[in-house]
Amino acid sequence: MPALSLAEFAYQEIRQKLLNGEYLPGTLLSENELANGLGMSRTPLRDAVMQLEKDGFVETLFKRGILVKQIDIMEVFDIFELLTALYIYALDYMEEYHYKVDLNALRIYLDKIIEASEKQKYREYYESGLMFMGSLLGTIENRVIQETFNRYKDKILFFVVAHRSTKGSNRPYTGKKLYSEIYLHLTEGNFQAAKAAILESKRKSREEVLSSRIPTA
Repeated sequence: MPALSLAEFAYQEIRQKLLNGEYLPGTLLSENELANGLGMSRTPLRDAVMQLEKDGFVETLFKRGILVKQIDIMEVFDIFELLTALYIYALDYMEEYHYKVDLNALRIYLDKIIEASEKQKYREYYESGLMFMGSLLGTIENRVIQETFNRYKDKILFFVVAHRSTKGSNRPYTGKKLYSEIYLHLTEGNFQAAKAAILESKRKSREEVLSSRIPTA
């Protein structure tokens, strides 16, 4: 198997462990142990780690190992601010140009959100919430917006899963109320109400950040 394929395999395997909360912030990983566990040499592993460093998940410490980084909560809030602006823009665009929202896709993700909350599967819960919003953005078929969303969604997922794994949550699974409201408003064609729900959620998230609490996902 070509080295590039091995590197991509290692990248995906380690990334999934990060997103599952198996490697938490502050963990120091061994290059040798990772390579042996993946059944490969250190060369493709290093390529994978370099990509994870670019993504902002890890940092290589000389002669010490690979450190899983803590994502600063203010950086997460800045990402939420950016994505909220994209959501509002997309909804304005849909309303102005009469786009048809794929309600079936949104319903599928909403059902996954509700099921994950009932089964207390928090990674699936947060991930389905992000995919719900990603599907909404996909309605206007703007490639740059979609790429921007994809660039940051896993960073948010990593933050909330790691936070939940180590500190719990003061308001577990309450975000499903927002997604339910957005879905209901869109079934009614009420884009203004959907925007208002998103902006109110952002306001609450800001208050939680300022009080050193995790934003609701």
